[in-house]
Amino acid sequence: MHNERLDERLSDEELELFVQYLHRFANHDVDIFLNLEAGDPEHPVYWTFGRDYPPVGDASDYRRPFAHRRPPTSTTDINDGG
Repeated sequence: MHNERLDERLSDEELELFVQYLHRFANHDVDIFLNLEAGDPEHPVYWTFGRDYPPVGDASDYRRPFAHRRPPTSTTDINDGG
């Protein structure tokens, strides 16, 4: 997949869409864990998605983007992906 805009930052709207898609991806495609590499091959970013409580630190160390602008998608706990 090639995108001509790889050198541009995401707009606020694109960032919000990305986060929405990320929530859907986490809910439907992350079974137990998933490790990914993305970005510039010279300076990659490594992502770890997992269903366990935070692999490093405390749950309060992790923020939920745009949480102040929408109701939570879940009322249970972090392990349901919501």
